Amino acid sequence: MYRSILLPTDGSEAAERGVREGLRLAQALKAKVAFLYALEPLGPRLLLGPETLPYYQELVEDLRKEGLAALDRATRMAEELGLPFEAHLLEGLAAEVILKEAEKHDLVVLGTHGRTGLDRLLLGSVARDVARRSPKPVLLVPHRRA
Repeated sequence: MYRSILLPTDGSEAAERGVREGLRLAQALKAKVAFLYALEPLGPRLLLGPETLPYYQELVEDLRKEGLAALDRATRMAEELGLPFEAHLLEGLAAEVILKEAEKHDLVVLGTHGRTGLDRLLLGSVARDVARRSPKPVLLVPHRRA
């Protein structure tokens, strides 16, 4: 059935919920997991002016550190469960990176933020894009708000 599960994360609570559910599934199926963090280009998210250029490299490095921290949290969870895993920090648009990596796995488990209305329109939805275009099955795990 599912022997290899892709677990993308952006470090958010919603993504980590997806990771936890994916790990439970992997444990039940005795599957290996691959964690993925997509380091997105800053261009579309950041208006670059002369005043921001000195801080650009520092910002990129901070984002890289966030990605590595998210992957570290995920791998620690897999280690606690005794699951085989690999972890990758790849550069590119999140949905595109996830879709490319999905080709190497049997299933993608992805946490959703549950945004609606204007937030979803302005921010887009990586989960929606991946679910629509994935070459492999996608399990979407909704973010439960307290």
